[in-house]
Amino acid sequence: MTIEGILDELESLLIDAARVPFTNKRVLEEDDVARLLDELREALPSTIAEANKIIAERQRILEDAQKEAKSIVEKAKNYTIKLTDENMITKQAQEQSTEILTQAHQQASDLQKDAIAYADQVFKHLSGNLEKALEVVRQGHNELHQPQKK
Repeated sequence: MTIEGILDELESLLIDAARVPFTNKRVLEEDDVARLLDELREALPSTIAEANKIIAERQRILEDAQKEAKSIVEKAKNYTIKLTDENMITKQAQEQSTEILTQAHQQASDLQKDAIAYADQVFKHLSGNLEKALEVVRQGHNELHQPQKK
């Protein structure tokens, strides 16, 4: 019999018991009460053991859940650190890329200025040489047309 059944039977025994006149007392059958108490003693250890098993299982489930939660939090922290590190690496790479592009543009601009300056010098030198050559040609042409002195 279950504990609830035993307690219900004990309650019925008490309710159905005869009253002692002019008191709050009742007369109970000693054998019936003793039998019910024995049944209760038999049922309690198994019920308590079952309750202890349930409590132990509940505790084990809670510990497993806490371990799992801790593991998830740790994984989330590691993932956040990894993303932060990757983000930092990406940011540094972008900064270096921007710096390299800026330097490349500056070098290209400097090379273009130097090339223009060099070309200008070459053209000036060539122009000066051509003017000298043209002067020599003009002199030679003029000498051709001048009467020869003998």
